[in-house]
Amino acid sequence: MRVLVLGLGFFGKNWLKEVLACPDCEVAGIVAKHPDLLAAVGDEFRVPPSKRFATIEEGLDRSQAQAVIVALPEMVHKAAILAALDRGLHVLTEKPLAMDMTEAAEVVRAARRAKGSILMVDQNYRWRPHTRALRRAIREGRIGRVASASYEFRQSIVRPTTDAWREEMPHPYLHDIAIHHFDLLRACTGQECTEVLAVPVRPPWSWYRGLPALDAILTFDRGMSVSYTGTMVARGFITPQDGLITIVGEGGTLRLETDVQVRWYRDTQVEVVAPEAMPFTDTAYALREFLAAIREARRPETDVEDNVRSLAMVAAAIASVEKRQPVAVAPMVADALAA
Repeated sequence: MRVLVLGLGFFGKNWLKEVLACPDCEVAGIVAKHPDLLAAVGDEFRVPPSKRFATIEEGLDRSQAQAVIVALPEMVHKAAILAALDRGLHVLTEKPLAMDMTEAAEVVRAARRAKGSILMVDQNYRWRPHTRALRRAIREGRIGRVASASYEFRQSIVRPTTDAWREEMPHPYLHDIAIHHFDLLRACTGQECTEVLAVPVRPPWSWYRGLPALDAILTFDRGMSVSYTGTMVARGFITPQDGLITIVGEGGTLRLETDVQVRWYRDTQVEVVAPEAMPFTDTAYALREFLAAIREARRPETDVEDNVRSLAMVAAAIASVEKRQPVAVAPMVADALAA
């Protein structure tokens, strides 16, 4: 599979490494608008000058790619996805799929028109040994019917972005971080969120122009209520990258804890849930799922219509912050999928 990588920042370089390591892929080209970055990454990974492109359009038109990985700043995801689909290419994009539900509806329409193309969103938290263990334990019914959950994420994310795009976003925490957690809650429990009540948190020391932290109550369709708190400008206590997750059911409690182990608490008994054997990185597993979906002509696990449901939780949280009231998720999903 000939793959074009759009964007060569932190995540773009990670994707380029995985494409080079994958026996079923070859690099069709790389794209970056900054000449120095394009030259440096091209030299580092030995990408020939003939496969280095300064614009998205040039890369799409001249690379002879069959598939595209979108690792660009989030506000240009939609434009890059539409351009690639319009050319009949398969697309694997970093999250978020789009910046709002209007954009998401445009992407859904384009994906449906491009009938031979696969569109997958990378929700890499799904492809980790401990989160797979948590999902397996819940789906196997170890704790029975899930009643409630809590999710806590506290990190200090100071890694600068090219052109400071993340630092200038209105909702960097929700679009860049919380969407991982919202998607993981859906994937692990098999439940869909129906309502979000969110409260903005703006620590005075934040270096982000937009909202860097959030508290919320998430209500799901089969009775689960989730207490959620997260920040990307933490001080003192820091959680693991996936956060601390507690899932409570009638058969006990499952917890993803600070040592990145999943434990099953039952009265006086505590059992470690064995993580899945996953020798590759989460990015590599996402790439393999993408390639398998293309090969088998099927929807990938995190296809566009699934991911709309995670993005709608973000959109509902933004609306709740602005309106200072609970916001329903289902109408947003319905509007996007009715496109």
